[in-house]
Amino acid sequence: MATWTDVDELAGRLPGAEPGVAHDGAPIWRAGRHTFARLRRDDDGGELVQVWTGEMDTEQALAGRRETFVRIDTFRFRVTMWARLHLLDRPELAELILDSYDIRGGPRRRGAVGLPDLLA
Repeated sequence: MATWTDVDELAGRLPGAEPGVAHDGAPIWRAGRHTFARLRRDDDGGELVQVWTGEMDTEQALAGRRETFVRIDTFRFRVTMWARLHLLDRPELAELILDSYDIRGGPRRRGAVGLPDLLA
């Protein structure tokens, strides 16, 4: 079960990642000028994480997990999804954050930092 604290710990291990605040006061993480992780809340106040991916078939791939991935929006070149943090384990959250960091900030930005580095 993940929380926003896990997002902070994982995102903080990425080179050049910077915490910030969205226009509505929600905590975010940026890669350069682009947000790659953002805290959202469901109607009951539960924590959701918003992340991005370049996998354009994400909605179909996650169709069986709508309880976890409550919102998936497909745009021309990327997909954004909102996931219930308490239904993600730490390794899956780390994968989502790493993918989001790459699509929003570019894979060259992270260099050799990979999933094992985030989970160490």
